[in-house]
Amino acid sequence: KCATMNHLNKSISNDPTLLKRMEATEVNIQKWIASQQSARQAAATYTIPVVVHVIYNADIENISDDQIKSQMTVLNNDFRKLNADSLVSSHPFYNATSDAAIEFCLASIDPSGNATNGITRTKTTVSTWLEDMQDDIKSTANGGHDNWDPAKYLNLYVVNLDGTTLGFATFPDELVEKPSLDGVVIRYEAFGTTGTAGTSGFDVNKGGRTATHEVGHWLNLRHIWGDDLCGNDYVDDTEPAKEANYGCPTLPHNAGGACNTGANGEMFMNYMDYADDNCMAMFTKGQATRMHAAINGIRSGLLTAQKCGTATGLNDSFDERSFEIFPNPSNGHFNVKYTNGQTKNINITVMNVLGEKVKSLDLNGLTNTELDLNEYGVGVYFVKLTFANKTITKKVFVTK
Repeated sequence: KCATMNHLNKSISNDPTLLKRMEATEVNIQKWIASQQSARQAAATYTIPVVVHVIYNADIENISDDQIKSQMTVLNNDFRKLNADSLVSSHPFYNATSDAAIEFCLASIDPSGNATNGITRTKTTVSTWLEDMQDDIKSTANGGHDNWDPAKYLNLYVVNLDGTTLGFATFPDELVEKPSLDGVVIRYEAFGTTGTAGTSGFDVNKGGRTATHEVGHWLNLRHIWGDDLCGNDYVDDTEPAKEANYGCPTLPHNAGGACNTGANGEMFMNYMDYADDNCMAMFTKGQATRMHAAINGIRSGLLTAQKCGTATGLNDSFDERSFEIFPNPSNGHFNVKYTNGQTKNINITVMNVLGEKVKSLDLNGLTNTELDLNEYGVGVYFVKLTFANKTITKKVFVTK
């Protein structure tokens, strides 16, 4: 299902020093994780700008903007534990599940500083991308599309892959020597939740979880079975697993087996296993911390990257404390309270994670107003208060 390890092994064969670099990086990762745990630091929320490169030969492969937006919604829900199928409190692995505190938005500024919708479209003469052609996907000269600055963007490619491979990603260490190959590649039948998602026999992959899985690799997560018999995924709170799990197993699965798995069995519902999309539902706390280590390590360029829409980069010249939104999270109904005195000519605009405006209203002298986002569904939204070209932006979460 996932060709990431095949891609990594190919990269190691072409560059024998890569394995040594990865071993050295792992030492630093574990030191960083230990320092975070000893300091008991609260996790920051990271926002990653995304560019989606659609490379198509047949028109059906030129997926719609709506299909791309559906994938962005899945990524944000999965990485913020806002997915509707998140584990319930009675589930044996409920206490291990985690909000990974990572968000994604379609880029609004391209590498040249120009405005963009975060989507590129390339017509190619390549009808099917064979395994030995996969590097060419990220090459304009070879029928694909050059990636945008891989230190500043997550490059997502949507293509017609050969065979039954769903996708593959590059690990952070590969960025050092081969930045032009950095990114995540997904077949067009397993991208998002609408349009072509789930077609051509890929009906169990129509939930957008292929991208969740592959972006996990891009942020340095391994498969939970460590790609070996009872292998190591470098995360302490994922149960040992014998091998990849397919379909939708039942609990407990392989409990107390050859890998000394606990009484609750293997964590097949983890995004880094191979279960069907509708049976994947969680990252663990350890996996979240490991991804944060990647963002604060080799992928630290993301920390200063130009963000998207209204998520960051605004002129927050008002006092943040004068603008309150509560309760947060909520089921979609919020109270917006402004206590700075001036309430005329103040506009409130709500944007989704794609930078699209979903609601706008004026205070018109009010110091307190209600905001109803229930109709727009579960997810992350940005509420912007604007007065005299000055703004405050706050993040709110709609849960069910």
